[in-house]
Amino acid sequence: MGLTASLDIGSEKMAMAVAGVDNRGDCHLTGIKMIASQGVKEGVITDKAKVKSYVQYLLRELVRDKQVDVLNVSLSGKALRMGEQRVSVSLQRKTVKEADLVRAENKCIELVSAKGEEVVDVIPVVYTVDRGEYTANPVGMAGKTLEVRYRVYTSDPHYLKELRQLMEECGVGDVEFFPAVRACMEALDVYGSKQRFALIDLGAAHTGVMLFRNGMLEHEVILPLGSASIEHDIQCAFRLEGMQQAKKMKHTYGMAVRSACKSGKVQIPDSNKQIERRDLAKVIQCRLEELLEGALYQLQQWRFTDSGNEILLCGGGSRIPGTDVLLAKLSGQQTGYAKAKGVQAPDEEILQVPACLVALGLLLCEHSEPEEEKGGLMGWLSGLFK
Repeated sequence: MGLTASLDIGSEKMAMAVAGVDNRGDCHLTGIKMIASQGVKEGVITDKAKVKSYVQYLLRELVRDKQVDVLNVSLSGKALRMGEQRVSVSLQRKTVKEADLVRAENKCIELVSAKGEEVVDVIPVVYTVDRGEYTANPVGMAGKTLEVRYRVYTSDPHYLKELRQLMEECGVGDVEFFPAVRACMEALDVYGSKQRFALIDLGAAHTGVMLFRNGMLEHEVILPLGSASIEHDIQCAFRLEGMQQAKKMKHTYGMAVRSACKSGKVQIPDSNKQIERRDLAKVIQCRLEELLEGALYQLQQWRFTDSGNEILLCGGGSRIPGTDVLLAKLSGQQTGYAKAKGVQAPDEEILQVPACLVALGLLLCEHSEPEEEKGGLMGWLSGLFK
């Protein structure tokens, strides 16, 4: 059996994970690597040659002489379009069956595909039977009509064709695409959770805010400002020559809370200048507060304000030490870092690295194609012998 590989393409970094599946269906991580990248802007590949070289390097490092059965790739930013679609189907047996959920999903895909875009994924947000109360699991409920509201993710077919060709040139023939939120849901095993919790994904160019309840995606929004703005602030505040200096300062000496920062000076990389560590923390905290307050405002709009609720962090921007402390201070709620479940790793610490959640969750993603239940006489006869 070959391997499953995942690829999370960000504006500043690229992460790849590789795993094998045993006879029991358990996913075992065999390697994961993250590198700084170029040639990607707001989720869209702008320099195919550079991206190709990065992917080939990651495959050489992680796969070596083994075979990759499938490569799961996340789409985000301008490469992905998000919308909603409502679908209703008549219940053939006056009770909701799994087959009815399949028919509803297929109908949703058909309606969206007819508009000329390629469907990347559809995620059910809520179910209702005969326009009754919302439910997370309608199977077994009696009624005449099942209604479903889906979160729909689409992309340009030509762009996806080019991506498939690019990956084929890297030696991977089977490529599947998923939105980042699906990877997060798989990584956190949202489907098995009955709790209501939020996830804030601090990316370089965007900040994703997701709310989950009863094992389903309840709300999602992408804010057009990310952690790269922190580096711009550092560069301006201390009159640095380039953005790389600012990035090194953030990753080497950055702190999210100024009051927790020890006094003293730190060296500006590739220069003879020094600055106060607390001054650097102040610049970071100001911008990070703005990013987090924007996410918290969305959660307030969704009435997610109870002090007992939990907010989890992921994404490269949340690697700054103290980000969870700052978030707890601003929200008054429980905070922590997201940890990937369902993946077994030799070193479990990697499962809680903020920048790796999407890459790990992609290993668990798959596009299932269940068959619809047979109707009519043949369906009735086949049911007798089950």
